[in-house]
Amino acid sequence: MEAIIVPEAVKDKPQIKAGEISFVYYQERGNIFRNQVIFNRCAISFVLNGQKEIYRHADCTIIRPGQGMVIPQGNTLIAEHVVHGTSADELYSSFIVFFPESLVADFFVKHAINAKNTVADTPPYILFANTVYVNEYLKGVRALVDDGHNLSYALALHKLEELLLIIYELYPTLLTALFDPGKADADLSLQKLIENNLFNNLTLDELAFLSNRSLSSFKRDFERTYGLSPQKYIRDRKLEAACAELKKGRKASELYHTYGYGNLSNFNTAFKKRFGVTPATYGQQIAV
Repeated sequence: MEAIIVPEAVKDKPQIKAGEISFVYYQERGNIFRNQVIFNRCAISFVLNGQKEIYRHADCTIIRPGQGMVIPQGNTLIAEHVVHGTSADELYSSFIVFFPESLVADFFVKHAINAKNTVADTPPYILFANTVYVNEYLKGVRALVDDGHNLSYALALHKLEELLLIIYELYPTLLTALFDPGKADADLSLQKLIENNLFNNLTLDELAFLSNRSLSSFKRDFERTYGLSPQKYIRDRKLEAACAELKKGRKASELYHTYGYGNLSNFNTAFKKRFGVTPATYGQQIAV
């Protein structure tokens, strides 16, 4: 899968662009499949219709209408789609502000904000609910985009700083932690990445992408850390979790999809290879 690079990939969408700052109104049919997205600039994304499923480092969440997210530069998995059951004519839509990270540093200096990280676990993003002020801000900037307005760089920078100030007043500690210049670049724990995504059914390519590694480097680092291949480790962990569910009285037919198997037969085969008995037999033995 070829990675999508933004904001370059949305250059044909309605937008106001001034220097490296851009305000983009984005609409697409959307789909449920995850795309590998490389953010070459930071972004503040607001979902207007539909929902955005986002995986960033070892975390994942869903952004819904009325919410926004601050996303730093780097690798992200994203699926954007309208909610099931809505009209087939409806499109996924969002409003996104793109900007270079250097402007956040300038913002901190201008407002005498100490950017030293005081958060033990640096967040991979900031998810927030829109306030009345944020909604009015979006309404005003969207009207400028819809009218085909142009902004000078000074005005575009002013609008960006206004938005950053809104977010800073809501989440001062998280914003400074997110853009702490002293934090390691993508130095995320491989263990945390794997454990947090164990049941998200991500492919090895996707896990490698989130870890900012090539697939070969990811496999090599994984085997150095865990002492076995990622395929075997993830498969065994899922089957062990399935055992716990079977002990609670769950049926294999209720579990196979959750643990990444396309059909019951494949799940039964993998389970028997790992534990020597089928899930049904295992459940019967536990019940005795």
